[in-house]
Amino acid sequence: MVIGAPNNVGMKLPRLSARLYLLGLITAAVVPVWLFAAYLLAQYALNERSRFESEALQVAHQMSLVVEGEITNLATVVDGLSKSSAMSRGDLMTLHKEAARLVLGTDRIIFLRDVGRNQLLSTQAPFGTALPPVSALSTSEIAKLRSNLPIVSGVYAVSGIYRIAVSIPVRGPNGEDWLLAISVRTDHIRDIMMPAVPEGWTIGVGDREGAYVARSSLHEEMTGKPGLPEYLEKVAGRSGTFTSRNFQGMTLLAGYYRSGASNWFYTANVPLSIVQAPLWRSLSAIAALALVAMLISSALTYVVGKGFAKAARDLASRANALGQGRPVKAMSTAISEFAVIADALVAAERALAEREFELEAVLETAPAAVWFTYDPQARRVIRNRFAAELMGLPTDTRKSFGTTDLVIDTIALQDGHTVSREDRPLSKAMRGEQTDNQEFAYILPNGVQRTLLSSARPIRGTSGKVIGAVQVSLDITARKQGEEQRRLLVNELNHRVKNTLAVVQSIASQTLRNATSLPEAGRSLTSRLVSLAKAHDILTQENWSGADLKEVVTAALSPHANRERLQISGDAVWLSPALALSLSLGFHELATNAIKYGALSCKEGTVSISWAVSRRGESKHVRIEWRELDGPPVVAVERKGFGTRMLEGLLGPQSVGNVTITFEPTGLVCVFEIELGESAGPDNAS
Repeated sequence: MVIGAPNNVGMKLPRLSARLYLLGLITAAVVPVWLFAAYLLAQYALNERSRFESEALQVAHQMSLVVEGEITNLATVVDGLSKSSAMSRGDLMTLHKEAARLVLGTDRIIFLRDVGRNQLLSTQAPFGTALPPVSALSTSEIAKLRSNLPIVSGVYAVSGIYRIAVSIPVRGPNGEDWLLAISVRTDHIRDIMMPAVPEGWTIGVGDREGAYVARSSLHEEMTGKPGLPEYLEKVAGRSGTFTSRNFQGMTLLAGYYRSGASNWFYTANVPLSIVQAPLWRSLSAIAALALVAMLISSALTYVVGKGFAKAARDLASRANALGQGRPVKAMSTAISEFAVIADALVAAERALAEREFELEAVLETAPAAVWFTYDPQARRVIRNRFAAELMGLPTDTRKSFGTTDLVIDTIALQDGHTVSREDRPLSKAMRGEQTDNQEFAYILPNGVQRTLLSSARPIRGTSGKVIGAVQVSLDITARKQGEEQRRLLVNELNHRVKNTLAVVQSIASQTLRNATSLPEAGRSLTSRLVSLAKAHDILTQENWSGADLKEVVTAALSPHANRERLQISGDAVWLSPALALSLSLGFHELATNAIKYGALSCKEGTVSISWAVSRRGESKHVRIEWRELDGPPVVAVERKGFGTRMLEGLLGPQSVGNVTITFEPTGLVCVFEIELGESAGPDNAS
């Protein structure tokens, strides 16, 4: 990046072959088809997921019907026993015998208990045997005593075997609240539900405390154990679906249903991999089709691109002939667009010849001196008529335009200093340098002095190498004489006003020289004068004793960027009036460049301005750093714009420091190294 110049100077777009462009075109045509296929695939995956979720809910509900039906059967057994005459008489011995006959040959247990923890009888032990206490009733079980509804227990262990019990409330002979229950092993629940388990699914039954009652797989390992907390947390409400990991770390899609009668939950689980299997198969098919399509596209690209490449080479050879001044031959090609370009090259050759004659006529007519040279030493030149007149050469016997002549011996002065032949504009241009509107005084061999305003540019070949140079000069002798007279009048003005006008004149001159149009010059000049005026305002407030560095920075940058995008930090530093004016202009140029090409040209960019004071020997120095961050890529080129030249020369005339500009990957960095002297403050500033 160059201050005052576009940041894309010297950059080249990446060059790709016609075959790559064709491949890109074909790929761009195929991509929408792939995207549409991906959309259909996503919809298919969503539908499959919805289907599995619906099936999981249905299986869980069906399983609840199967198990709850068995619980109802168990409740029916004890309900029938509760209606026996032995029960109504309170004849527990006879009741024990009747219960024993009901469970004979099975692993079922019938027992009678009170609302406390006492067992009154159990088919697991002979009547009259002392029975161990049982678990206390839960709040929900006590609430059901008055409802006459079956009470389903949770999982509990008896002699290391997990069981569940179904109880019904009964009345003792004296009106006591008893529970008559039948207990079965959890294996029984597993066996009841197994015929209804779909292939590939895992069914789980849990009690109201979250412990497993039965599972279609790993029943022995899991019955009586609590489920995973993260799994149980998702079993909320009456029914629903979710995904979770199981004890083996496998991700499952689960549907659940919670029974209103027993408050047990029933889950139907299927591995998520099974749900996603159709999706992966479809993805594989689409990937294979895409690969085949790309192979076919590449083959077509190679065949078609081969013809394009040959036609492009033919066009390139004709373009080179045009650039070297050789005849351009007609071209025969089957590609109509290339044929149009070939015809245009032939027409361009004829047009160039016509323009050459026109250019010669213009150069011979224009009231500006023009010199061309292709001599590395710039000793032999081609002049137009006006250049010959300025150098005092005769024009009536002059050779035709295009013929070289030796330069005449003249003395060149710039700012009162003699300029050698090697440092004159035409010689510098042959070295690749350029001169913009610089004034030179020439003393001709006959003693006449002329002042010329000169610009010079190198002429480069197709490879970028300098092959020649051109200089254009305007005779401003009369203007300089008038300026000299005006200068004598201006010298009578106040010293301070004179210095200010010199600064304004320098800004205006450099702005006009670098502007591409009058509107641009007006805008640039206005912004720079406003920046200078703000610095004058600060100095005026301090009676021209100096200014605070932070105030100078803030005043120079506030019109260009929001305070949030600027990071300003540093100790209090007092500047002399000259330094304040120079730095104000410098920060204005940096901000203008940052807005056009640097960090302030994009929303994310910021600028950090920081400084620090140090002591070197008997004097103080301040180091000011301007650093741009998060801006566009930085590109450094050799040509320097007005801003760069102004910044680099900002402190030179004052001999108080230097300016360094670097182009780091993160953005432009400008460092001012300034000598403040022994003391610098409001009380002792001059």
